[in-house]
Amino acid sequence: MKRRFTVAISPCPNDTFLWGALALGKVRVPFALDFIYEDIQALNQIAAQGSADIVKLSFLQYALLPKGQYRLLPVGAALGYGVGPLLVARQPLSREALRTARIGIPGWHTTAHSLLRFFLPEAQNLVQMRYDRLMPATAQGEIDAAVIIHESRFTYAQWGLVCLQDLGAYWTERTGYPIPLGGVAVSPKVPRRPLIRALRRSLYLAQKGTIPDLAPYISEYAQEMDPTVQQAHIDLYVNRFTYN
Repeated sequence: MKRRFTVAISPCPNDTFLWGALALGKVRVPFALDFIYEDIQALNQIAAQGSADIVKLSFLQYALLPKGQYRLLPVGAALGYGVGPLLVARQPLSREALRTARIGIPGWHTTAHSLLRFFLPEAQNLVQMRYDRLMPATAQGEIDAAVIIHESRFTYAQWGLVCLQDLGAYWTERTGYPIPLGGVAVSPKVPRRPLIRALRRSLYLAQKGTIPDLAPYISEYAQEMDPTVQQAHIDLYVNRFTYN
């Protein structure tokens, strides 16, 4: 009987695009994979607890893990230029106003939170909530501003929101480095080489466009159902850093 491993990834199009061929059984591996889909805060908690064999997590969370609990894979990273989170609000806010504003973040050990602190270290009133609640909560006045991630960067204007700061651009302008969002980490019990080969094969097949079931699979889990938004998300976050 094949060994079974649990894969915890986000429902975002870049992750489902990358893993789709594997999840749909189009790539052979010498073990079985059981998939679960969670937001980044939940994924970071899963990593902290060590409760999944393979997990997508924030790079900050990885740095906080006990040594040897997981190892990063050289494939599957969300890393690059122009891919960072955005700070949005219903109306323009001054830096002084932002200091005490209620600002929603998608998780404490996320790159989004770290980049907000890099831009606005004096922020005093942060509120953690699931990433897909951030724009509705801002639009409805539950919070004053939010750090949005994933597909939200393409749709915030539809909620009547304005971008106060591209936090990724701010990071890159001041450091010159790509924006370190997250990566795939694996337990020591998972055979790395077969998984790396399989994941790169999965990415190749997705990019080649030869999997008819891939688009419905991506749409099944995506926050935004518009195929144009899903493709824009994939085009932005699946890049040369993803393969290597």
